[in-house]
Amino acid sequence: MDNDLETFLKEKAVLFEKLGKSRTFFVFSTENNKFDLLGYFTIALSILRIPEEFSKRKIKQLDGFSSKINNQKLKEIPGILIGQLGKNTGSFMTVKGDDLIAHCLAAVYQGQQYIGGRIIILECKNNNYLKNFYKKHGFNLLDKKYKGDELLVFSKIIDEKDLLSL
Repeated sequence: MDNDLETFLKEKAVLFEKLGKSRTFFVFSTENNKFDLLGYFTIALSILRIPEEFSKRKIKQLDGFSSKINNQKLKEIPGILIGQLGKNTGSFMTVKGDDLIAHCLAAVYQGQQYIGGRIIILECKNNNYLKNFYKKHGFNLLDKKYKGDELLVFSKIIDEKDLLSL
């Protein structure tokens, strides 16, 4: 498991649960009557900060309704954040990344039915494997100027067909 992910689980996940900042879900196996943690994910409410250079058309596409509020260009759009997503590489069994993201998206869509939201947001390191993985699952890299080792921001617009299939 990535050190950042492990640190989050050990030091922040329980506190964030108690404070209502996020919810962490565990994916596990009970094969052969043994409990084995395969992976986990954390979701929370968040804000997508819109880069200054975005056109009105791009903002309206993200928002789904308008590029303005009170005659001013939108600067933020509420969304659902995938804050953590990780596999337990120390497990005797494995979970495929595709299966883990499917569990995560199912939880996001279920929550979206109750609270609304149009966009799923996540951040990740600038790593080709991760970029390709998230693109494969319908996420788009937020087109902005990134500095140094700044985390990349991906977003996915929740499609009606995803919600209607629940």
